Amino acid sequence: MKHNAYIPKSNVHSHSTFSDGRNTPEEMIRAALALGFHTLGFSDHGHADYDDCSMSLAQEADYRAEIRRLREKYAEQIDVPLGYEHDWLSPANVDGYDYYIESVHYVRADGCCWSVDWTRQKLEDAMARHYGGDPYALCRDYFRTVCESIEGTGADILGHIELIMKFNEKRDLFDDSDPRYLESALACAELAARSGRLIEINTGAIARGYRTQPYPGEAMLRRIRECGGRVLLSSDCHDSGAIDCAFAGALELARACGFKTAWEFRGVTPVEYKL
Repeated sequence: MKHNAYIPKSNVHSHSTFSDGRNTPEEMIRAALALGFHTLGFSDHGHADYDDCSMSLAQEADYRAEIRRLREKYAEQIDVPLGYEHDWLSPANVDGYDYYIESVHYVRADGCCWSVDWTRQKLEDAMARHYGGDPYALCRDYFRTVCESIEGTGADILGHIELIMKFNEKRDLFDDSDPRYLESALACAELAARSGRLIEINTGAIARGYRTQPYPGEAMLRRIRECGGRVLLSSDCHDSGAIDCAFAGALELARACGFKTAWEFRGVTPVEYKL
């Protein structure tokens, strides 16, 4: 069967030098234009006092002003919606944005926050310190936090809901086919699907060399599809060379998991397209 060759020219999960990206917003826009994109949304990290990658409140104001300036400058060439990425454990400051992405980068345990995705060593340290070396206890706590974020957020998009797999493609930290993992992972996938929000198929770890496959993986994606969930491709790009990273492969994964359609943003409007 020949599949539709359409690959979206839209990405609304991107980071710039306002948070932890490598390129300025204007450099990112120019790169998107060179790829023939119709929409590039910015989603720099909203302020979180425990996260060195996030913007300060003053930077958030500057960020909003700059994206609005660039949106006007490039209005005849590309849509530039203004968004931000919120970490669940921080206060939400959503005023003045076109959309936002709800993500879990940190989990609270024993009165402190540990990072899910900063480095593999920090993940292993959290496992030892807070969970007695039990990776499945750590994963349950991670998915519990993701479920809390899904139930509590007003966001348009759920970001990388299987981020706990970032450093685990070789399955040498834990086995994602183990029932101790799948029970929490699939419950989270079902909750995400039934929330009605757009769920990222996120290729960001591919661009940064940690993975060859996007997340969520096949098991969670199949459950999302079974429960009527909607998916959105995102490269979670942190530099101008990764704006459409691995989109073709991500679409193949979605098809393999039974999805017939996916969603993209055209400006600030989500639009469904056939796979």
